[in-house]
Amino acid sequence: MIKKEQLQPYGNSGPIPLYAAAAEDRLFGWEQAVRVVRKNRRFIFLLASVLIASVVLVAFLMRDTFQPAARVQIDPPNHEISTLQEIEGIKIASDQDYLETQAQILQSEALAMRVIRHLRLDHNPDFVSKADQEQFGKEEARSSNSTPAVTRPNAFLQEQAALADQTPLESIALGVFQKRLSVTPVRNSRLIEVSYASHDPEVAQLVTNTLIEQFIEQSFHDRYTSTMESSGWLSSKLDEMRAKVERSNRAVSDYQRKFGLVESDEHDVPLGQLMSEVNHQLSEAQANRIESEAYVRMIDAGQAESIPAVRDNPLYQNLMTRLGDVRAQLAQAQAVYGDENSNVKKLQSEVRELAAQVEAERGRMVGRVRTSFGAAQAREQMMLGSREKLRSQMGDVSSHLVAYRMLKNEAMANAELYNTLQGRLKEAGIYAGLRTSNIHVVNLAAKLRKATAPHRGVIIGAGAMLSCFFAMTLAFVRESFDNTVRTPDDIKEWIGLPTLALIPHRKSDLEWNQNQTDDGEAMRELRAALCFSAGGVAPRVILVASGSAGEGRTSVATNLAMTLAKNGKTCLLDADLRKPLTMDFDGASNSSGLSQVLTGAITLDRALSRSAGTANFRILDGGPSQSNPGELIDSERMKSVVASLRKEFDYVVIDTPPAIPFSDARVVASYADAAVLVARYGRTTRRSLLRCAELLGRVGVAIAGVALNDIDPASEDFRYYNYGYNFHVAEKNQIPGQGKMELFSDAEFPETEKKKSAHA
Repeated sequence: MIKKEQLQPYGNSGPIPLYAAAAEDRLFGWEQAVRVVRKNRRFIFLLASVLIASVVLVAFLMRDTFQPAARVQIDPPNHEISTLQEIEGIKIASDQDYLETQAQILQSEALAMRVIRHLRLDHNPDFVSKADQEQFGKEEARSSNSTPAVTRPNAFLQEQAALADQTPLESIALGVFQKRLSVTPVRNSRLIEVSYASHDPEVAQLVTNTLIEQFIEQSFHDRYTSTMESSGWLSSKLDEMRAKVERSNRAVSDYQRKFGLVESDEHDVPLGQLMSEVNHQLSEAQANRIESEAYVRMIDAGQAESIPAVRDNPLYQNLMTRLGDVRAQLAQAQAVYGDENSNVKKLQSEVRELAAQVEAERGRMVGRVRTSFGAAQAREQMMLGSREKLRSQMGDVSSHLVAYRMLKNEAMANAELYNTLQGRLKEAGIYAGLRTSNIHVVNLAAKLRKATAPHRGVIIGAGAMLSCFFAMTLAFVRESFDNTVRTPDDIKEWIGLPTLALIPHRKSDLEWNQNQTDDGEAMRELRAALCFSAGGVAPRVILVASGSAGEGRTSVATNLAMTLAKNGKTCLLDADLRKPLTMDFDGASNSSGLSQVLTGAITLDRALSRSAGTANFRILDGGPSQSNPGELIDSERMKSVVASLRKEFDYVVIDTPPAIPFSDARVVASYADAAVLVARYGRTTRRSLLRCAELLGRVGVAIAGVALNDIDPASEDFRYYNYGYNFHVAEKNQIPGQGKMELFSDAEFPETEKKKSAHA
């Protein structure tokens, strides 16, 4: 029990009562959890059943999906045009960045468009609905007839532009294609797994294998195009070199016939040997310069991506892959969050930074090519200068012979340069025409007989678990919204007060009379709790109060007074002057009461003249209504009446108006030794009971505890208290010779019930 010193009046700086602090330390244990589940088991079962049935229905309505997988092995490429022997013997270490680049190419729109157009997927109902085909089919026909084709000088750009020029049906098919396509590099290997999901196993197999075929074909095509473009300029220079070699040989022959020169051993002429070496170096310098000039011309023509220095650079390819990934993330984020989102701005900054890095790396590679071209030009000019210098040193010594040899060496140099360029051009043609590839098919997709998705067992199992969890969670949420007091634990945890008695529910007067044993036991339990609340000495003046009307306060006060009458003289004081009880237990009207005593109209002894058939029990009802009930209660005469009753009776039980809307209960509480709060099961809110305890605690009355009225012992709230045994065992142990005590329910005070409802 909360002692009186714990409930002393408090203000802003006063001590907080235990019942106010208890709400902060309440715990929710397993027992309460089980109680909530059992209490709401029907709700949980119905909700979980509906959710599980919905999951099962959705799982079986889902169409079967087939997703066969194909695997390809992709080795790193050669970094330059190599000879046949180099192609056969070259071994290059694994390049994970290159593998990731190829995985991105497998997911590119250009490759997807190749497959879509090859298989005519834009007319497949699995990709484009019939409604879209009817809507956009006529538009495509009109646009194809009215839009002229744009020709571009570069074949590669022309092909890419054709793939980028998509019709509405192709755009729809492309979206479906990319959504169902899966490309996954296998960790710690050079393998890439490709799969396509479709409701038709034949379509899934055909699309997956066609994608692999188009990928390999595109690799051949790109390599051939790149190689032929780089050797195209060499072919034009080769024609010029052929004419130059012919002119050089013709000049040597004419000079020899003109002067009748005869061949001699050139090893005996030091200048001749030196001139031969200079001519050889000049030939190599001119070959390097011509090859570098070809790459520079490709750069100037906007084909920098096709030169080997750019195409085979792993750092540049890695940057391009990262740039493509970030751009895809940016496009997705812009579609979802808009341009003003912080993540979108962050991705835009990252795109700009990667684009700058790509451009810088391309610039560095192009710069190296141009630098190489400048160095080749400088070397060629140096060799030409050296040859002219040697030619001037020879002077007139064997001038004709020297001139002849000069012409001959020049012719040989031209012929050697021509042969070198021709050999490289042939090697490039052979390399471009070979069907060898760094892409190897490990296995193609097979036609599946069993669907790979959906996994209905997993879906139903997970759905059932989530449904049960959701239903239980919703039950706890539903329980949390119930802020009424229902159990002694609620009162203890939220209010911090003990429960003095549990009074069972009775629907009518007949039910009260037929079950007096249970109700009498509840009243005896309340009497015992009060008697032993202060060291075995029961309080003499007991206030019975409640926060609002309709909580059974009057019936509890009446039955408590009748129970206390078994131990001594007891008076029931009806201090509710606002709606006083003016009818005795036998149905006879009584016009006298407390209101007339307080006004001085009658004496206290005359007002106590009626009883309920028990010798030790007297009632002082409210009497006729008065216009100033608050002033009458808060008067010295009221204090004198309570003092007189304290002297005359062993116990005085005071019934008051609701404590929250009216101050009468607080005034009367200052005259009482202890207060009993009445709460109705499932109706009285925790805040109402807490507020009632706070208001009474401020006047200094000791709050003995709470009487929980109108409980249902068979409910789940009381399953763990085993109160049913206590109620029924009392009837068996009833003392012979003592008649059953006549108890009263709220229904026997109809006027009081009306006033409670009006004051609620």
